[in-house]
Amino acid sequence: MMRNKVLIICAVSAMLLTGCTQSHILAGGGPAEPVFETQQGIVLDWTQIGNDMDEEFVDNQEYPMALSVNYSMDPKEKSLDLTLIVKEGTTPEEAVTFANAAVRYLNDVAADQDFSIERSSDTSYGGFFKDNDLHLIVMPDYTMNKKQYWLVDMDIPKGSDEKIVPKEGAVVMETTAADDTEQADESETEAEEEQTQASK
Repeated sequence: MMRNKVLIICAVSAMLLTGCTQSHILAGGGPAEPVFETQQGIVLDWTQIGNDMDEEFVDNQEYPMALSVNYSMDPKEKSLDLTLIVKEGTTPEEAVTFANAAVRYLNDVAADQDFSIERSSDTSYGGFFKDNDLHLIVMPDYTMNKKQYWLVDMDIPKGSDEKIVPKEGAVVMETTAADDTEQADESETEAEEEQTQASK
């Protein structure tokens, strides 16, 4: 008799479990799960990409030369114009460092939206630039019509991963008195903060 009760309990439990599973599947009213498979026809949100890049580079101590990131995408021609604005006094080497980081970061935030895009690496700008040509400019502020001060100005064909190099003959702009004052104020503030921490 006890054995029959155990069998009945097991059978009822199995029915209940099966019923719950079926009702859950049929209802389908749960929260949407993230989809990580490759999707076709994804349109990149360039406003979000621009916001992400500003947040990453502007007012970041790792890139003190960065002032703004500007871009123009032509999906029909599969071509991207990327213009990076830097402070006066930025060296060509600093411009190249900024440009290398910005190009790779742009690719990777695009990859965050479209999982089919290969992420960047030390040797590759990433999948976005395997499919799109890049025209890259790094210039000090207010030098749009003064190409002699542009620090980087080059075309990188899609898929080439051509190395970013300084513009030949680029003239480094001297910092203005206002810039020198700003840098002195920043140094003074940092020194005060260090003294405050040391006294605690």
